[in-house]
Amino acid sequence: MLTPTTLLLLTPVLYLLSRLAFAVLYRLRARSLGCSTVTIYPHKDPILGLDLFRDTLRAINTHTLLQLWDSRFRQHGNTHYTLTLGKWVLMTNEPENVKLILGTKMDEWPLDGPRLHAAVPVLGRKSVFTTNGPQWREARGMIRPSFVRDQVADLQCFSKHVGNFLNAIPKDGSTFDMQELLLSMTMDSSTDFLLGYSTNSLLQPTPEAKQFLEDFEFTSREAAKKARLGSLLLMLPDGEFTAAVKRVREYVRTYIRKSSAERSEKQDRNYVFLYEIMKSGADEEHAIDQVLSVIIAGRDTTAAAMTACFYYLARSPAVVQKLRKEILDFQGEMPTWEQLKNMKYLNMVIKEALRLFPPASTNSRAPVKDTVLPRGGGPDGKQPVLVSKGQVVRWSLYSLHRRKDIFGEDADEFRPERWDENLRVGWEYIPFSGGPRICLGQQFALTQIEYALFKFFRAFKSIEPRDDDGPLLLRTNLTVTFAKGCLLGATPDSQ
Repeated sequence: MLTPTTLLLLTPVLYLLSRLAFAVLYRLRARSLGCSTVTIYPHKDPILGLDLFRDTLRAINTHTLLQLWDSRFRQHGNTHYTLTLGKWVLMTNEPENVKLILGTKMDEWPLDGPRLHAAVPVLGRKSVFTTNGPQWREARGMIRPSFVRDQVADLQCFSKHVGNFLNAIPKDGSTFDMQELLLSMTMDSSTDFLLGYSTNSLLQPTPEAKQFLEDFEFTSREAAKKARLGSLLLMLPDGEFTAAVKRVREYVRTYIRKSSAERSEKQDRNYVFLYEIMKSGADEEHAIDQVLSVIIAGRDTTAAAMTACFYYLARSPAVVQKLRKEILDFQGEMPTWEQLKNMKYLNMVIKEALRLFPPASTNSRAPVKDTVLPRGGGPDGKQPVLVSKGQVVRWSLYSLHRRKDIFGEDADEFRPERWDENLRVGWEYIPFSGGPRICLGQQFALTQIEYALFKFFRAFKSIEPRDDDGPLLLRTNLTVTFAKGCLLGATPDSQ
């Protein structure tokens, strides 16, 4: 009979033997399918990967996680294995792999695992970001009408909020946080566009609105941390997180009830997202799930992308001069949706900012059965790779968009002109993701960015950075934000 001491000693031995057996069987099956081996990160702790876990946790706390992953891709290749808390993760920056996961074989790679379970408390179980199959198609169908062209092209909806944003910028050249203003502006425009009324946080910020923003950003950040660090954090009790989630959902519930009470008074609006959701018979919890999803699509990603534009433009005076010329050459103060789309350099600037700063910079999936990815194996990284059922695969657009073999030796630099040099990209450039789950709010976000930049550079002739000269620190929530804000100074046009 085995004693407890014997069992304790045998447990790690049996664990190592099982790992070895799995590795042998994996290699045999991979070879039979014509797949090659993948580079493995050189762990100091090859059993649990505590060295990488420690480095990752430090990077999260210092807001350098995306840079850490980028350095690993550059050192260990565009596809490599890492180990975190005893579980292997396949990191890949191969466009063909991402295309297969999000596009051609999407059904084999559903949302699941720590990423999904971390988002559910915040976004709910019926959100477009937390469902698969028929439930996902139903949720996406509810949201889609809000992003049809007639709604997105209605610049009148954006105009007053952009005006409030411009009025909030100091005209004496003093320092201000552009990110803070843009988060407020996009919250105002999103609630107006999607719910039928605005939070008006740029005009009359309430304590409740401020608390909601703090809670929403905190829960997004904590959910992202839980998703990255695995199932261990999901199992640990977290009273602060639970309380913040409850406040976020209660805040939205208040707006739902307010919208329901005012619905009969809002008949002048062509389409109001929340009214249609409630007319469909959805209960409050279902409606809250969809509203929070739309806020992320319509507010967080837009503000992040817009902040990135101003961040890079503040450091590129020659680009600002060229951009202003295109904008000032336009006759009139209210361009149409089509006229904004036809401003070539304006859209090149936005594409370049989104290349360097995709708001949803990371993603991951795990297959429901053994499958093969087309790239990542062998010495050259170009051979197929066998991926076992349940194996987490993660990619980083922050790194993919900086690949020098795709975007040139100056891929780390902000240079909008690269988009005028016959640069042809498909899955190499996906700031709004790709495949059937491509972001529905893409044109909504781009239209806001185009219009805000147009109006800003009609009113201001220059901007300059007021941040310190240290490295760019990025907070990785469900979307990416600037950890220290985006401090700028602006000079009004004297004309």
